[in-house]
Amino acid sequence: MSEPAWKKLVDQLKRKGHESPYLDRLRDRLPSQLGGNDLAAEILREMASALGRSEDKVNAALLELEVIGLSIDELVTAGAERNRVEIRARVAAFNEGCARAELALWELRVHREALGFLRNDDLASLYPIPPRRRA
Repeated sequence: MSEPAWKKLVDQLKRKGHESPYLDRLRDRLPSQLGGNDLAAEILREMASALGRSEDKVNAALLELEVIGLSIDELVTAGAERNRVEIRARVAAFNEGCARAELALWELRVHREALGFLRNDDLASLYPIPPRRRA
């Protein structure tokens, strides 16, 4: 199985000492250990793994937003006039990231509902998507 797309970002941020609940969730992600070798157990393992990948997608999107948001804040602190073009570019990237995070969260909700998890009201508080920014 190939590595997830977010693994490189997690490794890079871990080396830098970045602290984030989204990074912790991704870093601590382990393959499901449901036991058993029969077909039903294999299907359950794959369902759990697929649901985990849906959650990973949300955590990775939120982690990227966090990193971009910090970079915007640093530029603003350094002087908005000098960095106006770069700030606009990063704000645009941030807002595109918000759209990706919203889609990933919706996909997680749909995935959970398809598996029978019908109570998903707490997803918004577990995975808070920041508001879009203006340059």
